[in-house]
Amino acid sequence: MTLTKEISVRSKLVLTVLVLSLAWSYAGAKTPAPAGDAKTQLAVELIQVTHFDRNMQAMQQQVRTMLEKQFESEATCAAAQPTMHEFSSAVADKLSGTLSKEDLKIDVAAVYAEVFSEEELREIIAFYQSPLGEKLLDRMPELMQKSMQITQDRIRPMMPEFEKLGEQYGPRIREAAKQCESAAPDMPSGSK
Repeated sequence: MTLTKEISVRSKLVLTVLVLSLAWSYAGAKTPAPAGDAKTQLAVELIQVTHFDRNMQAMQQQVRTMLEKQFESEATCAAAQPTMHEFSSAVADKLSGTLSKEDLKIDVAAVYAEVFSEEELREIIAFYQSPLGEKLLDRMPELMQKSMQITQDRIRPMMPEFEKLGEQYGPRIREAAKQCESAAPDMPSGSK
């Protein structure tokens, strides 16, 4: 693989991670919440009322489709397409496995419990149970899909610039990596 192609693949992977990070930034808490806490119970109820599981499944499918398209475009010939498809599926499966775990809901509930008071949580739940709140929830997958498409459409024209930056910084990055490898103590293969 040429340096330009290597940087292009890395740029797209970095951009994919960035998009995913932005999309899931609300789900990043690692503070376990006390299960019996009334505020946390309200936060868990909010997560249920907002169809968290359904939205995560829709988001996972969108990410899977995005990854497939992105990696498919990296296949330089027909023979490479099955491998790129397999790779994108493996990445999507890893993400899905992590994002569908029950503890993710608890972590997200902990964020809501940290940010909102009990009264605010009650009001938010009441809103989502109202006709307008239910409509918002029903349309959320469409809103997320369109928002993700807007993000992709804005990033796509920048790819040549990222490739130029990759070409510009590639030699320096490789040199820095060599220095790190030579300075690192001997480690078993695969642990760096």
